[in-house]
Amino acid sequence: MKNLLMLTLAITLTGAAVNTQAQTVDEIVGKHIEAMGGKEKLANLKATTTEGTMEAQGMELPFKATIINKRGMRIEFEVNGTQNIQVATTTGGWNLLGIQQQTEPTDVSADDLKDLAPEIDIEGELVNAKEKGNTLELIGKESEDSAEVYKIKLTRKDGNVANYFLDTKSYLIAKRTVNVGGQEIVNVLGDYKKADDGYTFASVVETLPAGVKLKIAKVTYNPPVDEKIFEKPVK
Repeated sequence: MKNLLMLTLAITLTGAAVNTQAQTVDEIVGKHIEAMGGKEKLANLKATTTEGTMEAQGMELPFKATIINKRGMRIEFEVNGTQNIQVATTTGGWNLLGIQQQTEPTDVSADDLKDLAPEIDIEGELVNAKEKGNTLELIGKESEDSAEVYKIKLTRKDGNVANYFLDTKSYLIAKRTVNVGGQEIVNVLGDYKKADDGYTFASVVETLPAGVKLKIAKVTYNPPVDEKIFEKPVK
């Protein structure tokens, strides 16, 4: 689970009740898109940088994540004075984890890259789902922590399934579940904020069963980013 932070993060970068029968899944996703900033704004997303803290195992760790849409992601965080870097792109990835006494980068496995691929899509895999090879199915309404949510089943083109739970009032993602390596990973999202430029993001994301909580302090949209940050260092 070395890439748990990456799986936890990217869902944050992507992040009136009515009768379920009165709306199709496309209509619900359309309202989700509007709640996230609108179709045009999401289509113009080229890159993001996200800064905040990660709470894990009783520690609070600062982190920074940089994503170039559909190209790659780089996460940097500090633990007990050690520098740690995780990178995933559409063609490969590597980790350099000082906390594990690594002195040279190690490649990310093909299975991990497969799991991480949807997370490099900043707008989120619900947006333009059909064009991305995903299929959507509205399962119905459920109660989630005393709130009513729409459950949408998303089947990726590789057959893996992710379940999205959208608040029926805000149309924002309250929870996502996905199978990673045979284990169900749950992302719980909350405390949504509106950035100055109109994008919406979840400022708190908790991942279960790992018990990792991200607190997002700042998201910058479309900053200039050099793709060289994804290159694996060589001696």
